[in-house]
Amino acid sequence: MRTLSRSVTLLSAAALAAAGIAATAGSASAALTTRCDGEASSVTVPGDLVVAKDKSCVLTDVTVEGQVRVQAGADLLITDSSVGGRVVVQGDGYFDASTSEIAGNVVSNGGYGVYLDESAVDGNYNGRAAEGASPFLYSYDSSITGRVNVAQGLVHLSGNTIGGNVTSENSEFTDILDSTVAGNLTVTGATEGTTFCAGELDGDATLTGNAGVQLGSGGQKITCEGATYFGGDVTASDNTDGVDVTDTIIRGDLTGEGNDPAPTGSENRVRGELGGQFVDLQPAVQKRALMAQSAPADHAQGLDTQRDERRAEAEKAAEQAGPANLR
Repeated sequence: MRTLSRSVTLLSAAALAAAGIAATAGSASAALTTRCDGEASSVTVPGDLVVAKDKSCVLTDVTVEGQVRVQAGADLLITDSSVGGRVVVQGDGYFDASTSEIAGNVVSNGGYGVYLDESAVDGNYNGRAAEGASPFLYSYDSSITGRVNVAQGLVHLSGNTIGGNVTSENSEFTDILDSTVAGNLTVTGATEGTTFCAGELDGDATLTGNAGVQLGSGGQKITCEGATYFGGDVTASDNTDGVDVTDTIIRGDLTGEGNDPAPTGSENRVRGELGGQFVDLQPAVQKRALMAQSAPADHAQGLDTQRDERRAEAEKAAEQAGPANLR
């Protein structure tokens, strides 16, 4: 491998410094590692990017050729930008991407949250649990080509395309609206329930031990419009606070036991067999539906508030840091 000359290395560092980014190299042949604290735009980072602990970095029209690490308590906001590798967010770190592309996985190790808006992840999303954390995955009109695995926190996906399985365990809530999922859906232990509505799931859905389940437009958890399609089997078992399946198309079986109260629903087209508590569904009582229907709207509103507050803090800190903070 041909190494960079000293003059080229110094020139690269000078260009990054002018944009508010510090670059270091461990050896002549090593890729540059860039530290960002402040604001930068219209620049290419020729290696990895690190946002150090409790620092804030705001990037616009920036290309990062390597991977990104957002350390504990740090913030990274990118707009019209791209990352050539994965993004790893550590505890209480925040990653916010708008109209941007990430070429690898996005990993949250108990981070504060990950927000995607009209962005593309060419990999998986892995949300790992951490003691005392309540991280969120909040994604609008975005795509994730691989799978989504969430082990904790808050999940709200709207207008998304997911290329693999979606697995959510022990979340507070998991809402998937107006989205397409190419794999299976598994939601277990959501303490505020789960909703899949006005979307398409190509595989099987397994919903177990959740505090409320809404499949379709029944209105028990959220008011939504549009067809809800399941390409495989749907199994809902041992859920509480109501299970409603309304106005869906299910190519496989619809079955489940141990739900309390008993499931409700109507206007479903099930191509397979009905089993367990779903053999003779009855429509939900309107009063019960109206009492609960505001919950997911509150979910989205709450996430908007969390995102807006953290983003405002990050933008202020980056502005105060200025265009240059080298180490």
